[in-house]
Amino acid sequence: MMRMKTLKGKTVMDQVQVVQQLYAEFGKGNVQGVLNLLHDDVTWIDPGAPDIPYAGKRKGKQEVQQFFMGMGGALEFTRFEPQQFFTDGNFVLVKGYFAGKSRSTGKSAESDWMMMWEVVNGKVKSYQAFLDTHNLVSAFK
Repeated sequence: MMRMKTLKGKTVMDQVQVVQQLYAEFGKGNVQGVLNLLHDDVTWIDPGAPDIPYAGKRKGKQEVQQFFMGMGGALEFTRFEPQQFFTDGNFVLVKGYFAGKSRSTGKSAESDWMMMWEVVNGKVKSYQAFLDTHNLVSAFK
């Protein structure tokens, strides 16, 4: 059942639905679908050392699009599983798991992860990931 709420006369998806839709778009490889769910001035933080080609802090949709281009060119996912969703106000915390391999070395990486999303007025305002970056760096070297 879809949970909807009214905000200033508009019906918007609740915070969890927005994040679930974002994961669905990512799973289909639809970067534009992901970008459509973001605020224009979104803050996007994916951790890691310089050895992770797409790691870093980004601001705005154009920089987030560059993140997805970098990640897609560097990493092939074999599994990506959002598993549990927790909410607190505008924040959605998601626990999950990924496995993949570096496109440049062919080495595998996997990690449990946590992702924190801030959703305001039906759009993602901020995102930050937490994962085993050491394991990921090892795949790129």
